[in-house]
Amino acid sequence: MLNGHGDDGYLYQTPIVANFSSNVFYDGFPDSLKNHLATILTNVKSYPEVDAKQLANLLASTNTVDTDQLIVTNGATEAFYLIAHVFRRKSATIVIPAFAEYEDACKANDIQLEFLHWDNLHSVSNLRTDLFFICNPNNPTGAVIEQDLLQEWIIANPQTTFIIDEAYIDFTHSIHSCLHFTQTYRNVIVVRSMTKAYSIPGLRLGYLVSDSALVKQIFVVKMPWSVNSLAIEAGIFILNHKENFILPLDEILSETKQLQDELAILPGIEITPSHTNFFLCRTGRETSALLKNYLIQQYGLLIRDASNFRSLKPQHFRIASQGENKNKLLINALKQWLDSGK
Repeated sequence: MLNGHGDDGYLYQTPIVANFSSNVFYDGFPDSLKNHLATILTNVKSYPEVDAKQLANLLASTNTVDTDQLIVTNGATEAFYLIAHVFRRKSATIVIPAFAEYEDACKANDIQLEFLHWDNLHSVSNLRTDLFFICNPNNPTGAVIEQDLLQEWIIANPQTTFIIDEAYIDFTHSIHSCLHFTQTYRNVIVVRSMTKAYSIPGLRLGYLVSDSALVKQIFVVKMPWSVNSLAIEAGIFILNHKENFILPLDEILSETKQLQDELAILPGIEITPSHTNFFLCRTGRETSALLKNYLIQQYGLLIRDASNFRSLKPQHFRIASQGENKNKLLINALKQWLDSGK
């Protein structure tokens, strides 16, 4: 999907004062990383490693998995397209609402699709599809599924490969990563992102972890040099200086809860509880598209029109906490919008 994602401020003439549409940590990308990337900028004159092996080795060590279980990718999105390519013309279940690229990757590879709403996850027992995509924590809702339940499904459905998208695992205290499942079960692929917590979405950096035999199959269809040299260097620097990249999660979640509470008391705004730094809202009038345009034009505030997520309504929008001061800008802007009757 080339259109309809969040963080699309580039489409507007109005300068963006605060970007609530992106789930990326608002205060990442420290000066140490900026300075490091500036010093190695001339690296772009040469080709990067064809498979980002040095970074893969570091990631494998950090996550306590074997290097042959891991592939570094051009953002988490490349991982989904690689997986879909390997399972071309098979079948998949996608838990919705969800990141649109699961569906788009499957469609591009002639994969037959079934959709299961998050609210109906209790009905999962014997799956009929080759793949099962689930985002945990969920995007766009911030809901979570416990490991024990996922493990039950994985054991009960050995014929189905489970793709667990953990792009937002760093933004919750409610669950832990399922990476260790890849040591026991051959039908699990965990996809992770390095762009969200470390605020480098423009560099496109992610990875997948799975059984080594399946990883070998995925490597066959992977394009060489898909991860650029600056992304590789950023990843290596982050892992070698982890003390400078500790996410202040308690503070982030506290700010998010405060924002939710403030919005929940506004008449005409419905809030969906979340376990992460972002959450869904629903306006009781007009559409999220109209609200988005109003907030940009009047205040330079960007929200995520969530109406194009499968199963959501035209009134749904998603916001991510941007810190106490910017959150107040959004609260006041929404109050003005509600008072104006726009």
